Amino acid sequence: MALTFLALCFGATLLSSVSSLPVVHLLPHSHCDAGYQKSFDDYYHSEVQYILDSMLVALQQRPDRRFVWEEVSYFSVWWGQASQEERQLVTTLVEKGQLEFIGGGWVMHDEADTSVYATLNQMTLGLKFLNETLNVRPRHEWHIDPFGHSIFMAELYSLLGYTSIILNRVPDSVKQQMRAEKSLEFMWQSPFSEKEIFTHVLDIHYSTPSLPAFLNLEVKVAMLVAICKEKLGWYKTDHVLVPFGNDFAFQNASLDFASMDEIVDVINNNSTAYGLTIRYSTLSEYMDAVLSAGVTFPSRGGDFLPYLACSPCDATLCFESSNPCGVADAFWSGFYTSKPAQKLLSRVQDASLRALEMVRALSLFLGNANVEEALVLAKNTSAIMQHHDAITGTSFTESYNDYNVRLGKALTAGDKATSFIKAAILCSASPVTYTLSSDSVSILSGLTEANIAVMVVQNPLSHDMLSYVSVQLPQDVCVQVLDARMTTVESQVVGSMVYVLVEVSAGGMEVYYLKKTSCEEQKPIIDLAQFSITNGAIELNFNATNHLVGWSSPASNGSHSVEQEYIQYVERKSFLDFNVCDGTNVYTYVPQLEDTLVLTPKKLPTTITANGPLIWEVTQTVNSYLNNSIRLFRPLSSDLTDQYSNFVEWNTNIGPLPSDNASSFTSSFRTDLSTDSFVTYSNGIYPMRRTYNSSVLLQGNTYPLVGGAHFDGAGSQTTFSALAKRPMGVTIHGGIMELMLHRRLPILFDRRGDDDSVMTDSVLLGFVSSGMAQPITMATSMTFTSPLTLHFAILNSSDEWSSGCLTSWSPLQSLPQARSPSHIAPAPIILYSLQHLRPDIVLFVLMQGRGVHLT
Repeated sequence: MALTFLALCFGATLLSSVSSLPVVHLLPHSHCDAGYQKSFDDYYHSEVQYILDSMLVALQQRPDRRFVWEEVSYFSVWWGQASQEERQLVTTLVEKGQLEFIGGGWVMHDEADTSVYATLNQMTLGLKFLNETLNVRPRHEWHIDPFGHSIFMAELYSLLGYTSIILNRVPDSVKQQMRAEKSLEFMWQSPFSEKEIFTHVLDIHYSTPSLPAFLNLEVKVAMLVAICKEKLGWYKTDHVLVPFGNDFAFQNASLDFASMDEIVDVINNNSTAYGLTIRYSTLSEYMDAVLSAGVTFPSRGGDFLPYLACSPCDATLCFESSNPCGVADAFWSGFYTSKPAQKLLSRVQDASLRALEMVRALSLFLGNANVEEALVLAKNTSAIMQHHDAITGTSFTESYNDYNVRLGKALTAGDKATSFIKAAILCSASPVTYTLSSDSVSILSGLTEANIAVMVVQNPLSHDMLSYVSVQLPQDVCVQVLDARMTTVESQVVGSMVYVLVEVSAGGMEVYYLKKTSCEEQKPIIDLAQFSITNGAIELNFNATNHLVGWSSPASNGSHSVEQEYIQYVERKSFLDFNVCDGTNVYTYVPQLEDTLVLTPKKLPTTITANGPLIWEVTQTVNSYLNNSIRLFRPLSSDLTDQYSNFVEWNTNIGPLPSDNASSFTSSFRTDLSTDSFVTYSNGIYPMRRTYNSSVLLQGNTYPLVGGAHFDGAGSQTTFSALAKRPMGVTIHGGIMELMLHRRLPILFDRRGDDDSVMTDSVLLGFVSSGMAQPITMATSMTFTSPLTLHFAILNSSDEWSSGCLTSWSPLQSLPQARSPSHIAPAPIILYSLQHLRPDIVLFVLMQGRGVHLT
């Protein structure tokens, strides 16, 4: 059968004796970033459309040619512009096996900074498009450029029914060891379930082996044969995968194939002499050959983060000859934090999309053209932002600006669609059409003593919520908050914000009213010595110089010392001022520890800006570009098990950063829980136990924080936990947690890192019972990153609304509630997301324990 198949591919050039020879599988591909040096649209119009057009021509010229395509986002644009003949040609080539779609996602997503929700969205978008246009379902994932690999990939793609996954950017020392042990192919096991997936690691990189064009054919053949024989020595079977392509390759596919055809034909016509055969293959053809070879592959677990490598850099750029793929300290852990403002904006857009999907699916509000257009825009934008040069912050200026424009448009359109559905649901029986807006400052500027504002609160989560929300007020406007029964609801004004305690059913909506009232004078306490603040559950103690020094609460099992400092790590620039082998850049993190600066002054200017009854707040000024506020909320449950009994909200305003040095800035929390062991959450869900390796530098012990991270002391029953709204780097050593907040890297030849943005960011910090650390982290992270949505309108009176509109909507009221709405622990099964894909298809994503289930 093998001989018959090969003869069909190469015709009379093959002899029967080749069946026992090793087979080289050339994999023609083009890696097309969804934005990087150019914007997505510029890449498509200047390069990608020509790749797809010329590829179709080239595949028709020889039936043995193959091609694989990964980025569905680009293909969807091409398909929308293609003629019927071109579409039929694609279908024919797919059916013949010459063209294969691999991966199937909208983009090749990053694995370190992405969330499970956003990853599933971009995968759903791509797979849905391929299914509806070509009735195609990819079998193999092609993830050859993300900067390190998450264990969630083993779980995700086995869950989706894929046969294999191809990786590339594993730490170079690991790759060298894999080559030596012939373990570049293995069964990747998820520690969270019994799932595993066959995994292939590219032995060098995804580019074609170097065969300089000026060499004659005989020399190029000899070079390629030598390269392939060396590669065959790194694998267990007689099949080796050799990439044929590169970034945006095959813009003239016929020419590219013709140059390789000559080499292929020479080798196959002299296969016995060369000791191998060579063919163009798709991933399916290669994987079918390998998986039917009767070989037992090793198993391994764990992830491949942080990444440390220099390939495909020119090794001559690196100083250490003993380490030809880069110096030993240039770990790619900087991108976990690079461009933090865009990271946060992307997460905000994800939350907006989640709210829109939930209210649309639960209300069956389908078919409205404006809503559907907004939903498509929001989903596409979220998907594009998961690309490994988008959420990572590694794109150049043109693409970075384009991402921001896309996010802004998607947020505006998604918010309008959500508010439209809200009004349509609640006021379906009303003769009046209400326009709701999330712009509280603009709407409430029209508030007078003679009218009233309605505030519609939506819960995008699948459990009841009792929570505080904040509403920004116009200058010199204060409000009284009323529920639907016109009963006063507790609220507190702090600065320009009013904080309100609201309760909303699972997936539902509640109506509140805001009446203009006179403002009471806020009296901050400025002259402070040693002091403390407490919400009745947590007490924070500050010393005579206003530094946080102590924390006590029932959840923390008593009192703990905790000290916070802001730190500036001055980083080493490359000798070429741009070189991923040596110095710092948007990817890498290379602190010069001898130049570390503690920014927190000895005497910290501090003000108590709120002192109850709902909010307690301390603000502190560190320097001209850095200040923070520490906020407590009154607990909501008598047994002190709610979020506000366990966590403090720590808000930092930082930027623009000084530009005199390339630097990263962290917030350090020193506790009395001495340990080097800690937990991060892969893609925000799956807990990964880490251990600080003292033989590796700080940057090599820095991991992505997505959702949360926590650690407990040796023998302690208490865990210190941090939760964040956006990705950032984190490390924990000796009971000290460092969160990387921001970076500015003014590098002469690479302006990507010269980030002058201002970050206003919040994290939740808490000492919690060790036995509850994981469920508390998961539950609180969900509510923290998917907040209640608020929309407003001005009315003549509350009667105007209540006479024709609902004041409450509870679509999931019949679902059992395993916890009270204020309880911090989640129900055993959580409806993680809900998407109405087609009138007859609804995608439920459920979480149970540590697993994700698709229905």
